[in-house]
Amino acid sequence: MSGRKILRQAQMEYFLWLSNPRMAIFLVLLVLIHSLVIQPLHQAAQDMGQPIHLLEPLAALANSPLLLLLLPVGFLVLMADFPRMDAGFLLQLYRTGRVNWALGELVMLCAAAATYLAGVALATLLLTMLGPWSASMEWSYTVTEYSWNFDLPNVYTVASLLPKNLYLQMSLFTAVWKSWGFVFLYLVLGGCVMMAASMLRMKFAGILFNAAVMLSGTGLVLLGSEWMWLLPCAHTLVWAHHTEYFSDVVFPQWGSLLYFMVGILVLASIALWRVRRRDFDSVLEFT
Repeated sequence: MSGRKILRQAQMEYFLWLSNPRMAIFLVLLVLIHSLVIQPLHQAAQDMGQPIHLLEPLAALANSPLLLLLLPVGFLVLMADFPRMDAGFLLQLYRTGRVNWALGELVMLCAAAATYLAGVALATLLLTMLGPWSASMEWSYTVTEYSWNFDLPNVYTVASLLPKNLYLQMSLFTAVWKSWGFVFLYLVLGGCVMMAASMLRMKFAGILFNAAVMLSGTGLVLLGSEWMWLLPCAHTLVWAHHTEYFSDVVFPQWGSLLYFMVGILVLASIALWRVRRRDFDSVLEFT
């Protein structure tokens, strides 16, 4: 195992990923974020005559089940060919080494997930600045009081974006960093599913499995089923870990962290185990 070869492999794949034409899907994602997150919060701010705080759209984006579905789906579209195994793959594999190649792909996965979320976060902040906003680490009057002052359809939108379980149980800064930390782990877990499935020669099945898990997880959260904790969506939603009042814990956050870490380690181990034993001698498989 060579750290230099691992980093070189990760760097090469990372820059190829950045230059992929599928990056155009990122613009579509930003349009949806503006329509489904930024505009409702700006409208609420105008109704209340009070600005929203700059970080609140970030908290909303990572804590609405339907919106949370957009982030991993967008990422998996961008990572559809992960791990890349094209016509030049065999030469690359033999030059780098099997384990070095696999570890490089996993490092690239983490870098891609971090870059993707950083891009979404930066764009969300810039879009937020187009309307009434202020800088603060605490929840705004608009978010905490809007539903008590208006009986309008937008109330349900604001309430679904930032539920009471969130702003009554933790500070804005805490909600943002915990939420986006869990989203990062969610994306890496989905990528590890694709990596393991590819090594098992079931790449398309891995994509279908990811899609089924995301859709099922979102549905179970919306239904409020106790079975939602079997799937990663519920573990990503920070507010779902608490009741609305009294700070009662529904599911411990350390348990969700353990859920993601175990899942990632198991899937990465499967991928590393298979890459050592898989027969890559068939050139036709990668042409």
